[in-house]
Amino acid sequence: MPWQWINRIFNRASSVPPHYESTLNANHSEPSATIDTNKLNLDETENHLIQSTSNELESAFFCWLLNCTESELQMTTDQLNEKEQKILKTLDHDALSIDQIPRRPASFPLLIKLLNKDDSSTREISNTLLADPALATQTLKTANSPFFRVSSEPIDSVEQAVFILGSEGIRNIISATVMMPLMKGGNSKEGEFSQKVWEWGLLSATASDQYSFYQGHESSALYILGLLPALTYLLIYRSLLSYSADDPSIGELEPSMIKSIIQKRNWKMCHEICQQWGLPPASNKYLLDAERPSTDKSLSPLRDGIFMGTHKILQSVSRSPIADRDVHRLSRAPKAVDKKVIKYLEEKLKAASAIP
Repeated sequence: MPWQWINRIFNRASSVPPHYESTLNANHSEPSATIDTNKLNLDETENHLIQSTSNELESAFFCWLLNCTESELQMTTDQLNEKEQKILKTLDHDALSIDQIPRRPASFPLLIKLLNKDDSSTREISNTLLADPALATQTLKTANSPFFRVSSEPIDSVEQAVFILGSEGIRNIISATVMMPLMKGGNSKEGEFSQKVWEWGLLSATASDQYSFYQGHESSALYILGLLPALTYLLIYRSLLSYSADDPSIGELEPSMIKSIIQKRNWKMCHEICQQWGLPPASNKYLLDAERPSTDKSLSPLRDGIFMGTHKILQSVSRSPIADRDVHRLSRAPKAVDKKVIKYLEEKLKAASAIP
């Protein structure tokens, strides 16, 4: 189902309340100090609750992604730690070679910007697609697929294909162009992992884009950044399977080790891909905040988008540890924005479930 929309708070640093320094002096009364202390205690309680909820979401996500139990995710031994260190050294040496990272369509930013504008014409979008042969080819191929094709006559015009596919179909094509080179089909272990990561990546990118749109950020970059964690998961997992096949001493890949390696290297890879793709300098700030969120309340559409994508993909298979009403506790966006993003994603998920 590669054209379906059903298709971090990970490594989240512990939230530490701001340093509290008492300024009590002779002119301050005791009750004011008591209020400040209570506020500090409330902050600590809230931060603890946020961290606990984040950990539950993370655990549920990896259990779903790796088809394992929570106890398997927690497994650790000296032998596993040694194997992990060996793999990390190899991964650092070759996982970011140029030939492994998919190309970024040159027209990506402009295309996303056009798709976000209500008054963009079909011709504008078509001309942008035609500037990138890979995107144009993929657009025609998709429009001629059994699901989208509306007549026995083949669709040979990109403009006609854009009209048939709509903006959401074009977004899927953009994502496919980036991620499809790493996708594996069939019933293999890699195929199942790839499909799950694909679905999560689409939801995370879409949610990041929507958070950005509703809060006045430049959304073209946010959609691309929302795809990066999923892309790095695929790169790392493919590398791990290759190492396991080539080196008998590595043997079976334990879920706890896979999770640990992904968490230790996925953000580093995101920054490297961001640099190689020439994304705007502000992209690194978004990535850093998603990796190590601070305690301030500044808006963070990428972090919120990845969190929302994770919650929604788990909710679609009845495995999310939180409910929609709990989203605002972890999001930095206003409640009204959270509700709009939830509604938007649910419409996409509903549409996807209707596809035979």
